[in-house]
Amino acid sequence: MKMEEKIIEISKIKIIGLIGLSLIFVLLGTWIAYYAPIVNIEILNNNIFRKSIGFLSIIFFGGMGILIAKKLFENKYGIKINDEGIYDNSTSINSGLIKWENIESIEKSKVVNQNFIRVIVNNPNDFINRQKNILTRKNVETNFKKFGSPIQISTNGLKIKFEELYEIMTSELNKRK
Repeated sequence: MKMEEKIIEISKIKIIGLIGLSLIFVLLGTWIAYYAPIVNIEILNNNIFRKSIGFLSIIFFGGMGILIAKKLFENKYGIKINDEGIYDNSTSINSGLIKWENIESIEKSKVVNQNFIRVIVNNPNDFINRQKNILTRKNVETNFKKFGSPIQISTNGLKIKFEELYEIMTSELNKRK
């Protein structure tokens, strides 16, 4: 029996919120680099240290803001679940199709108070090699080395709660085992 395809949309409101948060950190980095007052902690008064921290904040959060903003203009789903598997288009690091036969397990994980759905696959290098951009490939490799899977799905930009998506994914996987 063919399953009903489940589509989880990207939440434009959540994406706008994440862009706003990125902008706040870019402004904070600018303030640290140019306007932070003198304090009683010697290292924080070091001009090179302050500018380095400020510029790193600007570059990192500015880059994240740009990657997040790209999702705002996409008219694609965030997650699609069907008989083939799970299509992940939830972040700028898209896993694409994760076939059911490649999924060993689906787990919850938490990194710095951020919930993720970790998809353990039997072919992690295939997912790493799918990434065309060297920075995203390095990010996916780091996910694999640190967390045991190149695929980490967040619901931060999706129109679904974390627990609900986890339940749908595990339920569909269990039907196929």
